[in-house]
Amino acid sequence: MARIVLISDDDALRQDMRSLVTTRGHSMREQPARDACQVDCMREPPDAAFVDLSAAGEYGLAVIVHTRLHMPDTRIAVIDAGRGCGSLDRLARAVSLGADDFMKKPLLASDAADVLERLGL
Repeated sequence: MARIVLISDDDALRQDMRSLVTTRGHSMREQPARDACQVDCMREPPDAAFVDLSAAGEYGLAVIVHTRLHMPDTRIAVIDAGRGCGSLDRLARAVSLGADDFMKKPLLASDAADVLERLGL
């Protein structure tokens, strides 16, 4: 069972991810984007962090940097709404900072399942 944290203010996204993650036998902790930099407050580092860049923005990028520095074994996937050049810039920055994978909104269960597989979960 993997420990997963999801950083997002999007209720529908959290519900969809919770359903997928728990169906696969993993646990998921949800954290509002406004508290994104508190991901390290968990007693044990998560196996994976899903960061909603649409909600978390610059905080989400800070989470990636912090996670890479302090929890290098945690896998990171970012989620973005994918609207315009700003979105492409955020995704490129996220990958350059150490994100392992990404998904686009609206989130499809099959895409999320594929990302979990690619992350080894």
